[in-house]
Amino acid sequence: MDPSDPVARYLPTLGRARAEGLALPPGDPAEERRVAALVVLASIVRREGWAEVVDLSPEAAQQLERGEPPLPDAFDARVHRRLAEDLGSRPCPACLGAAMGLAEARAAGTAPARCASCDGGGRIRRVRLRHVHDRLIEVRELYAPPEMSFVPALFPFEGTLKRSLGAADPPEPLRCLDLRPRTVQTAYRGGGDRVVEPEFHKHRFAGTIEFAAAALAALATGGRVVAQAVRAYAWPLLWLRYGPGDPARDVVVFPDLAGALQVFAGAADGGHEGAPREKQPARG
Repeated sequence: MDPSDPVARYLPTLGRARAEGLALPPGDPAEERRVAALVVLASIVRREGWAEVVDLSPEAAQQLERGEPPLPDAFDARVHRRLAEDLGSRPCPACLGAAMGLAEARAAGTAPARCASCDGGGRIRRVRLRHVHDRLIEVRELYAPPEMSFVPALFPFEGTLKRSLGAADPPEPLRCLDLRPRTVQTAYRGGGDRVVEPEFHKHRFAGTIEFAAAALAALATGGRVVAQAVRAYAWPLLWLRYGPGDPARDVVVFPDLAGALQVFAGAADGGHEGAPREKQPARG
């Protein structure tokens, strides 16, 4: 890759890790895996609704709008009330309405000077009222490759990566504009199309896209998504696997927000949890 490419500083390689003096196990790893975590920043508006039967004054019922509220034009929380069904007019149960009238009700001590339910008219309209709440959900989540979750030594790694990100937005060169699989034609006559999974500069997402998509879809539970803005960023990782006899069998090299490489050393089976290692002094 061209060193002037702004992405280059965020791509970990074994040669670069050694050149920068990272504390790697001695010798060559048995396997190198180029994978990528995924950072998702999203603003989502989820619309929730429920209905109830209420008694309103005719004037209040007349002011209610029918139909679905308009789609939001901004990412904020809003509350709507809509008339779902008019169930008709009837005497006000609070002041006894037409049965006694307000004067008689006041004399009997069963109603205030002006009935709050019917607004003094003696009758109410019973309606089915629909409440609609637009709830704003802000998402900031990092997903490490799921295959790492099967390696006990790497259990703490996702937390380490999240702490490295902190509250800052990922660097813009790591932004992914299209994470959909693409179809390419094979070079052989009569061969079918081939589906190519997305990757980031030869770093496989290794299931993080599907995991993140499922998590976002789950946010619609209890309502429906009526607005969303999603940004996704790759976080390139170099997963090094050493032989069973090495004290640190799984090592992950990753860039920090400035592009400087860091190393996470997972403990061998039966050892302690891994932690980021300090850089070694450069060899003269």
